[in-house]
Amino acid sequence: MQKLKVVRLGFITLLIALTGMLYFFQERLLFRSVRLPQDYAYQFTTSYEELFLTATDGAVLNGLHFKQPKPKGVILYCHGNAGALDVWGKWAQELSNRYNYDVVVWDYRGYGKSIGKRRQALMLADGVLFYDYCKGHFKEKNIIVFGRSLGGFFATHLAVARQPHKLILESTPTSVLDVAHEQYPLLPTKLLLKFPFQNHRNIELIKNSSTYIIHGKEDDLVPYEHQNTLYRLSAAKFKKAFSIEQANHNNLAEFESYFQALDEIFEK
Repeated sequence: MQKLKVVRLGFITLLIALTGMLYFFQERLLFRSVRLPQDYAYQFTTSYEELFLTATDGAVLNGLHFKQPKPKGVILYCHGNAGALDVWGKWAQELSNRYNYDVVVWDYRGYGKSIGKRRQALMLADGVLFYDYCKGHFKEKNIIVFGRSLGGFFATHLAVARQPHKLILESTPTSVLDVAHEQYPLLPTKLLLKFPFQNHRNIELIKNSSTYIIHGKEDDLVPYEHQNTLYRLSAAKFKKAFSIEQANHNNLAEFESYFQALDEIFEK
């Protein structure tokens, strides 16, 4: 009996410790940000403009605008939760050159050169700030919003707040809560989350943006079932899902079928 009490006490202690870690360190778990010096000089071969947009709370967000001579439109790219524009800019440049679109990509608060307090409402509003920048250069019928993983939360928010022509979600969860439940099933994650980003609610409200969902069948971080759920919930008049066989969360670009999906979406 005494041994059983010790085991129970140890289990409870472990749960309390994990709960505390999840609450106090969730920002580090969710945002694997990399900082860049303010004088960092980007090195890209494609013509681009560096952007510094100021949010309503005074935060300054850094972005890049890759430009084509005669672009078909603009892709607003919402990147994943790791790295900064020195890395994501390379992918944005490739998208721009491969598909003849201008591409705008920005760093979230605390990433790269972007500054400002991280609050969910403020971060989502930052996305709108960059969308409206795109809208100042292109008609909405020529705007595509592309969200990768964490970036999908920003992308669906934009498609609700505005009217982009197309919405692309890549390796995107239904919600942060669902991922937390899957990774920490014994913890009261719903009570702990400071950033309850959600796509499953947003996607039910998006009707006029053609919606494309891309996911690796072997995704080891965001299970493939998240794609099925988002596709089922999508209210878009046109929607299509692309399943990348054998691909996991971070290696989609290694598969020809991934670029075939993008070719179709961007009508190469």
